[in-house]
Amino acid sequence: MSNAVILHILCEGPTEQGFADTVLKPYLMEQGITAVKSVSVMTNKKLSITGGLRSYTQVKQDLDILIHSHPDQGYERHLFTTMFDLYALPPDFPEYGTCKKIHDKYSQVESLEKAFGTAVGSERFIPYIQLHEFEALIFCGIDYLLDLYPRSDKQCHALKTILSNVRSPELINDKPETAPSKRIIKEIEEKGNYSYNKPKTGKYVTEKVGIDNLRAKCPHFDKWIARILSAAGVFKLE
Repeated sequence: MSNAVILHILCEGPTEQGFADTVLKPYLMEQGITAVKSVSVMTNKKLSITGGLRSYTQVKQDLDILIHSHPDQGYERHLFTTMFDLYALPPDFPEYGTCKKIHDKYSQVESLEKAFGTAVGSERFIPYIQLHEFEALIFCGIDYLLDLYPRSDKQCHALKTILSNVRSPELINDKPETAPSKRIIKEIEEKGNYSYNKPKTGKYVTEKVGIDNLRAKCPHFDKWIARILSAAGVFKLE
């Protein structure tokens, strides 16, 4: 009898949690993972407010509670991961200052994840930090924005031009005015005169694109999915 594998995802906020529940969960369960459960970080425990990273201390506390509350037992195995943005990551994360000096962005984020994993100290934990931001995944399906924001052809063309200048959506940079979400919001809201709904758009576009296409276009995201499947002892079905 094989183990039941339950994956717990600690998300930065509602956009990531919506993606985890709507898009990632069915994909992983199709590959053989028994269940996928998501929760957003606790911002204010007294007021039960969730979402938004304020500090590593906050994250570590949430992870400790999550991991200690779900021990492996019998045929049930629990794995844990995160979905946080590299953009605006709190500077008290382990080895943050050292890792941010690394020029190559893929090496930088992988070094941050390694330090993060070491600090958490659980072999059941798979650290993941999105390079540079969740909205990099939206850049994998710019045309689908037209379904939600009609008459935005010029804006979508502008976003495609940005994408053409990088080898992967993950490399769209993380300055306050040029992070992926800032670029999309500028086009859709300022130039397109729409109110941009991050959680709704995140779920819709990534579901349309599909996990396999996201993996093909985003190498760091692809490694994360591969690590989850490997840790769970399952592999992508052909």
